[in-house]
Amino acid sequence: MGVEDPTFKSGFLNWGADPAGYYSTKSAYNLLKAEGNSISEDSNYKIIWRLKIPPRPSAFSWRIFKNRLPTRDNLRRRHVELPSYNCPLCDQDEETAGHIMYSCRKTRHLWWESLRWANRVGPFPIKPKCHFLQFSQWSGKSNVDNQRKVFWIALSMTIWKHRNALVFNNQNFSTEKVMDEALFHTWSWINCMEKDFHTHFNQWSTCLKEEMS
Repeated sequence: MGVEDPTFKSGFLNWGADPAGYYSTKSAYNLLKAEGNSISEDSNYKIIWRLKIPPRPSAFSWRIFKNRLPTRDNLRRRHVELPSYNCPLCDQDEETAGHIMYSCRKTRHLWWESLRWANRVGPFPIKPKCHFLQFSQWSGKSNVDNQRKVFWIALSMTIWKHRNALVFNNQNFSTEKVMDEALFHTWSWINCMEKDFHTHFNQWSTCLKEEMS
């Protein structure tokens, strides 16, 4: 197992990229820089890197694509004993990254809603890399496609954040709060990415059909 893999030791997940074993944005960012040669072979990651979003969501995207999130199926493969390996949101299927992010009945309608902004319909693949490409390359306009890529990252990261709040803090999983938070992240990152982007959040979030189609 490579140093970038979190391992299970003494009841805790150990982040191998940090000498102390603790995950941090800085250690993930340094890991990405150190593995630049191997990552450069992944066209999806190169696309994300060019977006110039903050390091933390970039690192999160890399972990999704590499299947490095501590989902319950990954923990099971590492022989971590849990009461259940099912999805904590629906409790119907084993929790994989593809399931909890894109096909769980509690989260898939968030992606369907975003399809309506572009007047699109149709199924999505479950594999994160394929889902990312299909979701973000429909408009034929580079600025719109970039905004959809940013939204994909923001929504995936926010789903995972709220999943963790449910698992570790017993908080309710509210799809409305997930969508609101993901949209705010998207707007914030676009505001930093695009020099000519000066749209107020309230105006932008109420005109998503015009902005992201």
